[in-house]
Amino acid sequence: MSLAEARGWLRDNLDSGARCPCCTQIAKVYRRRIHAAMARDLCHVHSACGVEWFHVRTALGHDGGDFAKLAYWSLVEESTGRRDDGGRVGWWRITDHGRAFVLGQARVPKYARIYDGRCLGLTGDPVSIRDALGSRFNYDDLMEGR
Repeated sequence: MSLAEARGWLRDNLDSGARCPCCTQIAKVYRRRIHAAMARDLCHVHSACGVEWFHVRTALGHDGGDFAKLAYWSLVEESTGRRDDGGRVGWWRITDHGRAFVLGQARVPKYARIYDGRCLGLTGDPVSIRDALGSRFNYDDLMEGR
């Protein structure tokens, strides 16, 4: 099998997962959704910081878990700055689209298709912030601090 054929075969099998015929690494497109904890953290940050830059650990009191994945839906963006050692600075802000989502003025597709840390596209029915929160968190309680 040529390299081009191997690439084509792998591309055709990414959704179900496959072992690369060249390096034997497992390759798969993952379908991620905005879950309740991500939506909760987005509400907390919006209440505390609005659309200003914030440090995730300082704003949330923890590392944020899946918070950075909200960028797949363009709800948050990361600062492009770097620390002296070359690492990420950890500063983020809610985008205008993210603010509209938090305020119930926008919906986003339910799923992001992720491969190798990159979003290949968004799919699924549109969901609201309340849909994402589900029954785990109360939107009105989260937004009281506005």
